[in-house]
Amino acid sequence: MNKNICNTFIFLCILGLYSTSMGAAISKSNPDNVSPQRFQTIPEDKFREIFQKYLYRNLNNQGCDVIISRLRITGNVLVPDGTISFQEYQKGKRRFEGQVSLIVVVKINDVVKNKVKLSGWVDIFQPVVCASRDLKRGERISKEDLYFVKRNISHISSKIVTDMNKIIGFMAKHNVKKDSSLKEWMFEKYPIVDKGDIVTIVAESGDIKVTAPGRVMMKGYADELVKVQNLMSKKEIYAKVVSGSTVEVDF
Repeated sequence: MNKNICNTFIFLCILGLYSTSMGAAISKSNPDNVSPQRFQTIPEDKFREIFQKYLYRNLNNQGCDVIISRLRITGNVLVPDGTISFQEYQKGKRRFEGQVSLIVVVKINDVVKNKVKLSGWVDIFQPVVCASRDLKRGERISKEDLYFVKRNISHISSKIVTDMNKIIGFMAKHNVKKDSSLKEWMFEKYPIVDKGDIVTIVAESGDIKVTAPGRVMMKGYADELVKVQNLMSKKEIYAKVVSGSTVEVDF
């Protein structure tokens, strides 16, 4: 009798332990006891700020004004809680005026969680070079022929001139109207010497200087090589154009 009672007690103890462990296992596997994943929203104003800062960082132009309109933000969904960071880039040809598209990679704790597409119209008002008078074909351009005015370059060719020094000393390839915004393709280098011109060939090294008369065999531009015939030796050489009357060779 006592033995049966003892066996029954042991069985109940084992069953109790088993039930406790089973309960714990069931409790651990119960989805109702798992903490839910938390999410956060990224305000659209943050993407507007990213878009604007990206433009200013890449324009590198002083004195320009940027106006963004019709900005579309696509794919801005909830992301998990955590520290947010962004990385932006452009696909294909990079342009910063007119219709501009940007991809923003969203990272949470340095892990990529989303990609958002930004697309908007960008107007850039920047000082550009204009003609202060009517320019005739073949005329050489001086500083007095040019002036700056701020214009919207989003509707102008990418070859717009924003630096006077790029065309001073060049010549107009065709007639240009006063107040026109100037493009690089409107101008070409001005030849300082032309075929048949008589020049002085100079060869100099230290205290030694040798000169000889020469005839130019082709058009030549400042600081560029041109073919010249030495009129004394009749040999043809290449010399650097120094001025309209002088070319220089290494000695």
